[in-house]
Amino acid sequence: MIRLTDSQLRLGMVLVTTALSLFVGVVSLSSGFYIIFQNLFYIPIILTCVFFFRRGLLFSIILSFTYLGMLLMHAGIAYLNDGLIRVLLFIAIAIVITVLAEKSRGIEACLEEMNEELSQTNTALLVVNEKLSAAEEETRSQLEELVITQQALKEEIERKSDFVMVASHELRTPLQPALGYLSLLTSDPEGFSLTDDVVTMLKNCQKNIDHERRIIDRILELSLLDSGKIVPSYESIPIHDFIEEIIRGSDHRSQAEVRNDIPRQAVMRGDPGLLYQVFSSIIQNAIRYNEPPRKVSIRYEADTKSQYIRIMDNGIGIDPEAQKKIFEPFHIADLNALSREYNRMGLGLPLAQRYIQLHGGDITLQSSPGEGSTFMIRIPGTIPS
Repeated sequence: MIRLTDSQLRLGMVLVTTALSLFVGVVSLSSGFYIIFQNLFYIPIILTCVFFFRRGLLFSIILSFTYLGMLLMHAGIAYLNDGLIRVLLFIAIAIVITVLAEKSRGIEACLEEMNEELSQTNTALLVVNEKLSAAEEETRSQLEELVITQQALKEEIERKSDFVMVASHELRTPLQPALGYLSLLTSDPEGFSLTDDVVTMLKNCQKNIDHERRIIDRILELSLLDSGKIVPSYESIPIHDFIEEIIRGSDHRSQAEVRNDIPRQAVMRGDPGLLYQVFSSIIQNAIRYNEPPRKVSIRYEADTKSQYIRIMDNGIGIDPEAQKKIFEPFHIADLNALSREYNRMGLGLPLAQRYIQLHGGDITLQSSPGEGSTFMIRIPGTIPS
């Protein structure tokens, strides 16, 4: 069975309607029904202009003059004016129908193009959605792995902290009786019949064991801080007198010119024991890392949210690369020089930073080699939750 295309069907419809119009027109003219004859030509004209656009317009013009010829042949020259008017009407209608049909076809083509673009966009969105779903699944999987890793890391940190505390305790325990016996021996050398050389050796042993004990104590402090087992006990602290006590207790003014410029009325809230270690460590560093004439200045500022205590020196300064790691445990700025005169482990500033962080504050550093250093300690005016 032969299937006709749309173009063939349209052409067939135009030809059939045209043939019927002509046949019925001839019959109506022979019978004298001119009105029927005139109106018969609208149907093929409209169809051919809708289906074939400009070619349909040409066909409509030919059909219009065919109408005029048939009219004049059957009705005579008297109907020439009416025939011409009707021909012009046919042509005008054909032009209007052609223009509208072309615009309609253009709109239809535009809509089809838009529909195609929408279809492509929809396909692209489906692809993107699939990729997003895959990425979401991958992210969820990575998040689960991260949570597992984080939990494992937390457990490892806890085990490390417990190990450090146990190890520190076990290392410190045998040092106590050793220090006790050495103190007993050096306090009464004649009673134990000790010579001066032996007493000197015993005192050196006592000094080194005591130094070892202090190192273990600081490592234990750091472990306790990292495990969150130290909680500050807040009290009102007169800052000027508090700093003055640190300066005089360590006899810092015998080593440098130390100025305490903090107003006497300034008061802060904090743990005296923890803050004592903070300021003692930083002031001690400011004096040690200094050059004659050693000068250290301590100043105070405050705003609506925080209090700021600056400890400034005119010392050797700190290299920018070293500043990045200065608050890391066991970091020593001049390690490469192996300068052991300060007898340090690199724990003072890391502990100080952590103690201040427990109070909700922080310590910042400004320094340049050869131009001194400024440590700024910020403590919030309110107690952190």
